[in-house]
Amino acid sequence: MLKILSLHDFECPVFGDTAAVGLINGTVHYCTYDKLQDEIQPFSKYLRGYPEVVITQEMLTTRDSARTISAGELFLPIHDSVFKKIANTWREKGLSEAIRFTAAANPEQVTSVVHWIATRLNCMLDLMERGIYQRDVLPTSGPGSVADIVATRDWNVSLIRYLAWHPHCARLAVATRDDRIRIFTQGILGVPMLKHNAQKSVCCLSWRPHAGRELAVACYSGVLVWTIELGAAGNLLSHAVLLKQRNHAPVTGVTWHPQGDLLASCSPTDLNIIIWDVSKEDGVPLKRVGGGGVCFTRWSLCGSRLFSASCRNVFRVWCTGVPTRWRADRWTVPHGRVATACFGPNLTLLFATTEDPATIFSLPLQDTVFDVKKAIDDDMKIAMRVIDLTKVNFCDDDGDSITVGGRIVSMEWDSTGKYLAILFQDSPVIALVKTVLSNLSRIVEVRPSCLIKGFPGEVPNCINFYQKRSSWVCLTISWSSGRVQHFPIVEDESQVDASTYSTILSHSMKTSKYSFDSQQY
Repeated sequence: MLKILSLHDFECPVFGDTAAVGLINGTVHYCTYDKLQDEIQPFSKYLRGYPEVVITQEMLTTRDSARTISAGELFLPIHDSVFKKIANTWREKGLSEAIRFTAAANPEQVTSVVHWIATRLNCMLDLMERGIYQRDVLPTSGPGSVADIVATRDWNVSLIRYLAWHPHCARLAVATRDDRIRIFTQGILGVPMLKHNAQKSVCCLSWRPHAGRELAVACYSGVLVWTIELGAAGNLLSHAVLLKQRNHAPVTGVTWHPQGDLLASCSPTDLNIIIWDVSKEDGVPLKRVGGGGVCFTRWSLCGSRLFSASCRNVFRVWCTGVPTRWRADRWTVPHGRVATACFGPNLTLLFATTEDPATIFSLPLQDTVFDVKKAIDDDMKIAMRVIDLTKVNFCDDDGDSITVGGRIVSMEWDSTGKYLAILFQDSPVIALVKTVLSNLSRIVEVRPSCLIKGFPGEVPNCINFYQKRSSWVCLTISWSSGRVQHFPIVEDESQVDASTYSTILSHSMKTSKYSFDSQQY
């Protein structure tokens, strides 16, 4: 039986003015601030291909004159009559969207009678879609607010609100509190800065797989999909497309399908997940009743499952396989809601609730038709307790102490399923856990790795893994000081060739057709 890991099993971190800078051969290395750029440090050779990122308060207050353009400005407009536009909207998007288009049109163009009828019908549609669980306005703070939902600690005041590594190359997107996004790329001078009038309250970033320069942004108005031009003129040539649907704002989560053809977005004020076909700028809602709005979504590594966490105790796992229609398995948690979740290899799902102290659960989703145990009992689909996050105090000889544990804000699992990083709401350190998976989609071993602490006064805000090489991984951490740290995790230093790095990985592209079942509840 799998032993439940406790934070008591971790070793006490080193106190003082040093910070943890790497885990090499099972040993945690510490360094003072003035030695971070020292090339003779044992961790420095693993960071040569990574961009150096520091965000300061002065950078956020500096205004720039860079102008971004939307996709509509790149093409000449076509001037059709308003009734032809209504007919096209009806044919392509349905009657409801045609009614909304008519209600938003100029009354003089569609006649006052038609506009009056469309306005009343639009109000009825809003009432029907809003439903009994719909909320128009989120609280500004506390439970249910954007800051409570997002995977960033102290989102309201954090200098850096989100980090996102590209899955295939050394390209890092950094969203800051001033609603700008900076793109750091290995080997390219200059940092493109993305700014858009609709880019407010950025909550989440997601790079499009198999497309090196497309980035989806979850913000207050909807979803911005950027096409980024790198280099000196990047600010002027980058452009964005705004994807919006009624009652689908603010958007707190965006995530691309691993094949890069579909984009999922969610909002805590909307019961539906929107699956976007970005090329057509069209979205299909996945409709479900109950559970409230959707806080965040996650695709599995293979793309056959889509996890969605509601604002209440309900979460769903969508089966997105081909050729069957999309369907959802409904689950509930005893208390609170799901605070964070992540997929590992072999359809293994880890999730934690908003309880304090939190517990991380494992839920295997793989169909194990050859597993004899499944025929004996039905515990294959039962969520198992894996890690107990009850708070623990670590003290040194001078009386200094560090509290670890409590409510969880975010967790990241590297793509190989070997390391799990856990970010807490009230702890200044990150817990790094070593995990071992079986071929039957079950975690067979969980053991403590290390506690990652920053310099005095720093607390972690957000985290993201980057799989640069097969022999080692890197955990990127944003600290409250604005420092972005790349934390190398190397199991066997003798197998690592740190002199050369590959920036782009080879991935095979597959195409599939999808069908949506929006009538199943």
